[in-house]
Amino acid sequence: MAFVLLIDDEVIFHRMIEHALKPMGHVVYTELNGIQGLEAARLVKPDVIITDLNLPDISGYEVTRRLRRDPMFAHTPIMVLTSHSGLQDKLGSFESGADDHITKPFEPEELVARMNVLLRKQELIRYAISEGELEPLERQARLVAVHSLRGGIGTSTLATNLAIGLRGLWEMPTLLLDLVLMAGQAALLLNQPLKRTWADLTGVKPEEIDSELIRSIVDQHPSGLEFIAAPTYPSDAEMLTETTLSTALTITRPMYEYIVADLPHDFSELTLHTLDFADVILLVIAPELSSIRAAAAALDTYKKLGYPPEKVKLVLNNVFPRHGLPRDRIESALEKPITLVLPYYPDVLVQAINVGKPILYQQPDHPFSGLVEDLSFYISKDIHRKTKPENPTQAWKRVYARLVKARKGRTG
Repeated sequence: MAFVLLIDDEVIFHRMIEHALKPMGHVVYTELNGIQGLEAARLVKPDVIITDLNLPDISGYEVTRRLRRDPMFAHTPIMVLTSHSGLQDKLGSFESGADDHITKPFEPEELVARMNVLLRKQELIRYAISEGELEPLERQARLVAVHSLRGGIGTSTLATNLAIGLRGLWEMPTLLLDLVLMAGQAALLLNQPLKRTWADLTGVKPEEIDSELIRSIVDQHPSGLEFIAAPTYPSDAEMLTETTLSTALTITRPMYEYIVADLPHDFSELTLHTLDFADVILLVIAPELSSIRAAAAALDTYKKLGYPPEKVKLVLNNVFPRHGLPRDRIESALEKPITLVLPYYPDVLVQAINVGKPILYQQPDHPFSGLVEDLSFYISKDIHRKTKPENPTQAWKRVYARLVKARKGRTG
């Protein structure tokens, strides 16, 4: 028995496919548009997904692309069902990540036969994972996207220190991705020379990118944190294609335990690709009106993209000492609680930027460091948070001590 998700705005095809599949014991779940279909996919985790090409909101191509960006559906069979039979239509289906393309009208028997082929392929993939020949999804990196539509409010500083925090807590492979390609700051904030950057992938075909090539552009900070720097010049960034970068991001996922992505202040294709992949989105805001308006626009876009509310966490960075909007008014305006408030520490932050030494690395006992370290723990994988390490790191001991102190304060 298989659980089948059908995304099609024509109810007649719902009935036709249900009639063909239910006698075989398959369960068919139906949705009428692409966004609802994506939400249903994340909720029910179907064995097979069938999507029409012409949907009332987004195309079947876009549905397929967004599903493939999510590691949960990396191996899920996807069939595109459409009245378009041209070669370019078929190529579009396969280029978006579909496993099969079926033209309407179709014979139910053919649909069943093709679906059974895909299900058998799925079983082979599961067997390969069980034998260790493929990387299971549970071993893939937890991806944290740090985002804001408002520049100049400490997004890159937070991303850098957060990556340092995750590496320090678990001493597991951790990667910082500087995706602000036109003006990235990761190398500067880490005081590392620009030996290699994303620009080294210029001219490389997506199909030629592999883990060995990715490792060749990775640099390492003394903390053990690895990073990929943005290109030195904007002209170098313009030579990189979205497909190349998206492919590289997909390949890095099984190579690390944690990945922190510092995103540009936009909703470009690369930004959307990373946000779709992300397990956690940290939306950084400042206590001023323009930042709150930008945050409201970002939250509205996340909702339209079908991201679950719990995926998005608000981080309020007090970038000035006085006259900022109060926390309760911001939460009321955005209709969402703030997860973390970073106090105003101008001297130590500016010095950290100027000398290229992240606060959490240089001054782990500073209050700012403690807040970011606790956030790192909070967004870590459940299996790590809920199990005491056999050899706890100093970072873990600091977090644990703060947790114990906080619990005593609540009970006392």
